[in-house]
Amino acid sequence: MYTPISFALLTSSLFCQLVTSQTHEPTELHLIHRVVHPDLPVTPWAELGTVTVPSFKSISPTGSAASLSLAESLRDDLAEFSEAVDPSMQGAMYHVAIERLESEGPISSIKACLLPSSTSANVIIHFSATGEPFAIDYSVSPVPQDGICTVTNMGSYPAHNASVLLKSPRLAPLPELRIPPPLTPEGEPVASVPEKSFVQKYWIYMVVVLGALLISGPAEDSPSGDGKGGK
Repeated sequence: MYTPISFALLTSSLFCQLVTSQTHEPTELHLIHRVVHPDLPVTPWAELGTVTVPSFKSISPTGSAASLSLAESLRDDLAEFSEAVDPSMQGAMYHVAIERLESEGPISSIKACLLPSSTSANVIIHFSATGEPFAIDYSVSPVPQDGICTVTNMGSYPAHNASVLLKSPRLAPLPELRIPPPLTPEGEPVASVPEKSFVQKYWIYMVVVLGALLISGPAEDSPSGDGKGGK
């Protein structure tokens, strides 16, 4: 009679353990990239590389390093990008995104003219509390402080083996809540009772001490002698 219920509970428990174990196993994120210009046809997405993501529990809010394996076709894709959109063109943008099958993934965009003079790249991937990547930041260096691209004759996109940083959500500090003041039936704050003064608190003791002094009367003077002793 209880066998089907026990079997169902066992099956559910095994399924939950399987899902949990898959959640904590290392996964892979595929990064894609492209170049766009408002006056030119949009170039198709191409594979940039693959990021190996460790267990979500091991990702720190301050950042955990990860490895990026560049695509074998990267240099050929960058050469096609240069033919389609010259990086020195005003308004040209370079996009890096996380590939998703069901919908468009998060995208990071920088000026394409910053890439020819750059020597390194950095990727930061942000994860939600459920372990899903929801944002990506792509940057190159060095970059002019004013953000204006330098004039260069190099009309090509370099292939950078970017450093990758993974970040888990940072918990906000809990607010300090105060106890609300008591209210009257009319909704007005209850007026606080004013604190008593020293005399109001201890007047009874002062009256007792003063009464005791009045009852005892003045201190008796010692009898004054006439200077003669008698026997």
